[in-house]
Amino acid sequence: MIKLKDILFEADGKSDIESKVITISFDISDVSPQIESFGPIKQDITLAMSSNSADLFDLGEDIEKYSGLSKADAAAYKETPADAYVYGLVNPMNGGKDIFFFTNGTRMSGAAKKVGVWPAILEQISHEGTHLARAILTKHLSGTDTWAEDDWPSIGEQENDIIEEEALTSAIGMVVEQITDSFLEMAEKYIPSLTKAVRTIK
Repeated sequence: MIKLKDILFEADGKSDIESKVITISFDISDVSPQIESFGPIKQDITLAMSSNSADLFDLGEDIEKYSGLSKADAAAYKETPADAYVYGLVNPMNGGKDIFFFTNGTRMSGAAKKVGVWPAILEQISHEGTHLARAILTKHLSGTDTWAEDDWPSIGEQENDIIEEEALTSAIGMVVEQITDSFLEMAEKYIPSLTKAVRTIK
């Protein structure tokens, strides 16, 4: 069994990040008249998990620029299962061309120990899944790779809102469906009880 102390960031700085490119595709035109003319939505995202926050800055270019965070600060931060420089983050990278969803596995293992495995997993996926769905919608509506530096569209039920709340929540559900299996596979390293047998209904 992997113990929490065994997966803390090693002093030699060796990266243990795991990442996977997932193609997210969905169509919410039936619930959002505003977006109907844009057609199906398709976006590759990088799902990543590591034992420490510093590794996320190696996922792509300009992560510091778009996140406002510092790799040096992340490397210097004394992380524990109860406290980390970054727990989870969804953000653009590579000039706005790509989107990533990063999770600090050590921090998530601490959350699982505190509140339970499934509450911790569901909280992380739903929290960052909301950010991810909004980022995908925003990039799609922009139609360019410079969307990250633009004003993001408003969300709600007012007449001037670009994205309806129902459209956002529908997108969140479809995004979460498409990332969960890979997320759970990565999370098993940090929460060993998430075995395939437990995750799969026979």
